[in-house]
This record gives sequence, C-alpha cells and structure tokens, in this order.
Amino acid sequence: MKNFDINEIKEIKEYLNGLFTEERYESFYLFSVKLDSAISYDIDGKINRNYYSEEEFNELPEKEYICWRDIKKTVLGFMKDGKLPVKMKLILMFNKDNVNRLIEMNNIPIHPDNVRALFMNVIYSENRLSITTGTSLNVFTMDKTLEDLWDKTVEKYYI
Repeated sequence: MKNFDINEIKEIKEYLNGLFTEERYESFYLFSVKLDSAISYDIDGKINRNYYSEEEFNELPEKEYICWRDIKKTVLGFMKDGKLPVKMKLILMFNKDNVNRLIEMNNIPIHPDNVRALFMNVIYSENRLSITTGTSLNVFTMDKTLEDLWDKTVEKYYI
C-alpha cells in the first residue's frame, strides 16, 4: 500500500464541511474512522451481515462496506456544535465502479479485480488537516501508473 501525502489543507473547517455535505464524496465507502471528541469513537465501515435478515441484506446496494453518504451524518454527529475533534483519521475507499472506470478510461495495465482498494485518508491532528492516498493491490507490480493516477485524481477532484 502506497501512502503519499498530497496536501495539507489550510481551510480546515471549510474542507470538513464539504466532506460532510458535498455530493462528490458520496460514492466513496467508509473503510474506517477514528475520532476523538468528547469521547473516542472507532468505527469499522464493514457491513455487519449478521445484523440483517437475508432479505434485508440482499436489498443493500453495497455488500461489504457502508457508503459514505449513508453514514456521514452519524459521523458528523460525533462533532457537536461544529467544534472540531481533538483528532480524526477518516479512511474512505473509492467505490468499485469508479475504480473500474478510472482503470478503463486511462488504459491502466492492471485488471480491476487485482485492485483491492484506492484509499483517501483524511487526517486531522494538532490543528492540521492533511489528505493522503493509499493504493492496495492483490498482486505485486512495479508499475506505479495507477498509484500516480490516483494521487492526481484525489488532488484534482477531492481537495
């Protein structure tokens, strides 16, 4: 997994507000969030299949991770009255359809099934907000085309 520090965000409250309100982030999945505010929260975005009946589970649009659009209000609720948390690490995953489209549109020499995830990490600590990327593959490759493209995509569309 590659981890590349793309950018430190200067307008912290504005960026976080967009993260919780703008549609451009809604197609991401929540991989995890660790947030310290009045108390600490540690959320795994993986869907708990045991919570659902077979019928309910089959009706879910996504089967592995919860969509950011479906959980963002809950996460925002942990930050009361617009007050920033003490620290937060939010890991979002690009949805599979978008991963496939990114690979296809850019003729990346890797099969989409070999891409485990493309991550966007939002890290807030000590009054600093930074965005990093991560790429997780199911195979080893020396080709960094996908990693470089993912860095540029996040920088262009999500910062």
